[in-house]
Amino acid sequence: MLWIGGGQGAGKTTLSWHLSRADDLPLHPVDLWSYDHRARMPVGESLGQQLAKGPEAAADAFESDSRHRLELVLDDITARALGKVPAIVEGPQLMPAFAAQLPLGWGVWLLPEPARTQMTRKARLATEEMLAGRAAAGSSRVALILQRDKVLTSRIRDSAVLAGRPVIEVPPFPDWPVVAAAVRSALASALRSAPRLAPGAELSRQRRYENNAAERQGRLWMQDAGLTTMPGYPFGCECGESGCRGTWTATPDEYRARATSGRLITHRSHG
Repeated sequence: MLWIGGGQGAGKTTLSWHLSRADDLPLHPVDLWSYDHRARMPVGESLGQQLAKGPEAAADAFESDSRHRLELVLDDITARALGKVPAIVEGPQLMPAFAAQLPLGWGVWLLPEPARTQMTRKARLATEEMLAGRAAAGSSRVALILQRDKVLTSRIRDSAVLAGRPVIEVPPFPDWPVVAAAVRSALASALRSAPRLAPGAELSRQRRYENNAAERQGRLWMQDAGLTTMPGYPFGCECGESGCRGTWTATPDEYRARATSGRLITHRSHG
């Protein structure tokens, strides 16, 4: 695996997506399997109960859950039958303390400044509440989540530095090309040596696997949130062409209807 970890709002998801497309590597966002993992993990306290115990205790609970989820992530990646091709795994659950078996140069951690986390966290919570038709989350709850996030980011920084792992500081208004270049530089040795997905059938198969995971996650979130309609989000092109960055914004139902008739082809060169 190649790990891209770090705090909320650091750009992990977008940067990982572009890296996977540029280098023909499978992408494995941990959060795309969150509902599957929930069903496979012991029942624990709710987020509200964790936050009520204070930011340090809430951060402890997040780390404990993340450690359990890492075992499930390993099972999920094994099920993808990738052979020697490494997956780009991204998510806040990838704590440096869990990376003892990860070779140096195969992981990087993005650390957003508190103001960056605050902007993205508030925007995400507001969007989720709006789509679910609920009142906006109380300012006190948001503040507690942000306090926990700050503790987690500090822990990631300390443990990464102690282990000699690279970190990238992300300001409130990042220059994303600069951040992307820093991520690529941190993973340069791994990217030079890692085998790629073969263009054609294998690359197409893995992109469809990722789309199916995104469709399932969206559908489960829709049910969990009590939504009657689901907003669209990007699904990647399944053409199998090397370096393809084509996307199609659609709901889970729209993607499923399109997928039943064959591969999702969005890149203009494919008509």
